[in-house]
Amino acid sequence: MSFIFISYSRQDQAYVRTLVQALQSHRLPIWMDNRIDYGTDWPDVIEEHLEQSAIFLLVMSPRSKRSHWVKCELTRALELKKPIFPLLLEGRQWLQVATIQSVDVVGGKLPEARFFDALRRYFPIPVETAESLPVRAVVKEQIRPAPTPPIKMPTKTAEIALKSEKGVDYTRLQTLLKAQDWRAADRETTHRMLEAVGRDEDDWIRPEELANFPCADLQTIDRLWVKYSNGQFGFSVQKQIYVECGAQLDGLYPGDKIWNEFCRRVGWMNGKNSYVSYSDLIANPQKSPTGEFPYVLGRIVRVFFVLGWEGFFSRIQTCKL
Repeated sequence: MSFIFISYSRQDQAYVRTLVQALQSHRLPIWMDNRIDYGTDWPDVIEEHLEQSAIFLLVMSPRSKRSHWVKCELTRALELKKPIFPLLLEGRQWLQVATIQSVDVVGGKLPEARFFDALRRYFPIPVETAESLPVRAVVKEQIRPAPTPPIKMPTKTAEIALKSEKGVDYTRLQTLLKAQDWRAADRETTHRMLEAVGRDEDDWIRPEELANFPCADLQTIDRLWVKYSNGQFGFSVQKQIYVECGAQLDGLYPGDKIWNEFCRRVGWMNGKNSYVSYSDLIANPQKSPTGEFPYVLGRIVRVFFVLGWEGFFSRIQTCKL
C-alpha cells in the first residue's frame, strides 16, 4: 500500500508529531523513520520506503537543510520523480524545490484543510475524512487517528556482521553505540583502529596506514556508527561532507579553505578557525552537527594535519562506504 514519506530533521520532531496527528486525522497513511525496527539495515529501509511512497513530504528548516540524510532523501525523490510537497517551517525556500510551490507553516502552524485534500488525490481508495473540520479543531479535539496501514519491512540481517580482516573484536564498540555512549564509543573506535593496524593503544596511526586501512574493518566501524546514530555519525557521513566542501579525494592537500570549512561543518572548529576542545563537542545525534563523530582522526590531524584525513577519505571511497 502506498503512503506519504516524511523527510525532516530530528530537531524538528515536535512540529512533525503535530503534523502527523493532523495527517492521520484526515485518514492519510504516513511513514517516517522513527518506525524502523532495531537490527535493520537503516539506509536500505529508508531507500525502500522512499521508493514505495506515493508522496514525498519535505519539512524545510535550516536544520533539515544541514541534514545529510534529508539531502540524500530529497535527491532520491527527485530522481524517482515523486510528487514533492515542501512545507516551509523556517528559513527560506530551498533551491532544489524552487519551482514547486511550498506551503507556509512558519511558526509551527499546520497547513490549511485544502492541503490535505490535495494529498488525498494520490490515494485511489476513497476513505472517510475529516475534511469538514478545520485542522486545528481536529488536533485540539483529539480525534482518534486511524491506524497507519502496516508496511512490509525488508528482510534484513538482525545484526551487522562484525567483520574484520585483522581479527579485531568489535563487540564492545557495538555495545557502547547501542547504549548511545558516544564518547566511550569514540575512544573504543580509536583503540580498535590502532589494533587493526598493529599499533598499541597509546600509539598513533601513520598516514600510510590510514590510506591502506583494511576495508572489512572500515565497513564494520562505519556501519555501526551510521546505524546507531540514525545516519548522523560515521566515516561515510564525514566523507560526504568533505566532498561537499570541495575536496577531490585525489590524495593531495585540498587547501586550508576546504579543510577549515569541513571542520566547521562537523563542529570541530569555531568561526575563528580554532579547534574546539573535545569536551565541548555535543555528542548527541539529535543536536550535534552531522558528522561530529567519530572524532578519531580529529586527534590524529593535530599531528599529520590534513594529509592523514585525505588518504583516509580516499580509502573510504575505495572501500565503497
